Amino acid sequence: MPKSYHSSSTLKKIGIIQNSPLVGDFSVNVRSIVQGYRECIDHGAELVVAPAAALCGMEPEDLASRTSFIQQTQRALKTLSQELGTAPLLLGAYTPIRLEDELEFLNDDEPTENISLLVPFLLEQGDVTELDDFAVVDINGTRIFVAISSESVTPEEDVDLIIKLGDSPWNTESPDKEDDNNTWDAKEAQAPLISIYPVGTAGSHVYGGGSSVYNVQGKAILQLPYFETSNRVVSLSSRLHAAACPGMGELLRLALERGIRDTVCNNGYSGVCLNLDTPNSALLAVLSVNALGSGNVSGITFGKNSDLAKKLGINYQEIDTEAVVQTALPLLFNEEDKKELSERIKASLLSTYAEKRGLMLLSTLSRTQIMLGNYTIYGESCGYLAPLGNLYEIDLYLLCHQLREKHSEIIPVMPIPAENGQDRIIHELADNNIAAGQILHPECNYLFKENDVRLVQRKIIASALKRSQLPLILRVDSLQQQKKYPISHRLND
Repeated sequence: MPKSYHSSSTLKKIGIIQNSPLVGDFSVNVRSIVQGYRECIDHGAELVVAPAAALCGMEPEDLASRTSFIQQTQRALKTLSQELGTAPLLLGAYTPIRLEDELEFLNDDEPTENISLLVPFLLEQGDVTELDDFAVVDINGTRIFVAISSESVTPEEDVDLIIKLGDSPWNTESPDKEDDNNTWDAKEAQAPLISIYPVGTAGSHVYGGGSSVYNVQGKAILQLPYFETSNRVVSLSSRLHAAACPGMGELLRLALERGIRDTVCNNGYSGVCLNLDTPNSALLAVLSVNALGSGNVSGITFGKNSDLAKKLGINYQEIDTEAVVQTALPLLFNEEDKKELSERIKASLLSTYAEKRGLMLLSTLSRTQIMLGNYTIYGESCGYLAPLGNLYEIDLYLLCHQLREKHSEIIPVMPIPAENGQDRIIHELADNNIAAGQILHPECNYLFKENDVRLVQRKIIASALKRSQLPLILRVDSLQQQKKYPISHRLND
């Protein structure tokens, strides 16, 4: 029979800080944590929890191994502890370790280097304590299992509370996966569970927030908003249920808009610029306006297609490149090269226009176009960010269908992607690393024609080098990470 919340626990109200930290910007991050801490204290929090990356920022990579970074981390932890009241603060931060402490097989005469790990820290008034990861700590009489993890965790002893400081970026699979893991973890441990994430964008990854609290029955009693900073206090004995999570289409839209906004702002641009004449232009323009406001979005049309810009209220320019193409074509090229020449001239004009105005140039490429090489290098691929580059044509179709409810006059009816399973073939070959021969094996349930599979296979191999010169892509879909070695080696069967 499920038990109620442990009566032996003295902690009843927990404050949650869901902030948006910047990598290495300790002063800004400390201020956001202190502000969130004080807000939680004002609402009766007896313990405050912040994300693992709340102080140092997401994905510091090799920056975390620098001595100056570790020193700044230690000073920031000390500063935070001096700002605290009676309620402790639990968060993650980087701490240095030596390789010989972890690797027993190193010889005494082998050189070692300092590295750092993200571990939990408990801060009390004027005091900083480094905790063991995946271990139990006693805080004011409450036994708390603390882990820096986004995966399922299982305490080996009885605990009063589980706190998971999530360290993974958001993708389209994560909400369902995390909810399932958290439900089972809370039920198996018979203890409330808090799972907390930061918000923001680091490189190609978007962090979604959506921090949540579960009771001993594995029911979500609180969920913070996705892709927004938020500070909340929750009673662990609450019988309320969390509001329903937004649908996946809505979360995907929010992720793209957050990724565009953060990438532009974090890199010092005043807005974005894009080509208004491509099939994906309307979708990307709407996402950009939602993220930045119409005054910070500019477009260029080369075919007198100004309707999109006028409907969205964005800045635009009409440029006729036909005369330039016709003048240059006889000099160096044949008539069959006209399209590629035209795309590169357009890209040059777009790049110059954006650069002179401090705008970030966006590429409208999709993952389907990218994997098949269906674009002109230094043409459609030109830009600093490809927000849609992780989405297949079927994903764009569904996203457009959703956005048409509010923007029917702006987003055109997108045709349903071809029925030859092209997106699915790319997914199996490039994402799941399944060989073409295995896809076509008689014992498999795949219903793909061999000619379709082999054509996609050849195109992916042939366009490998083109993909190495693409702009930054927001990794929002639930794709496995691409291997570092050439994709052609994995696709040859």
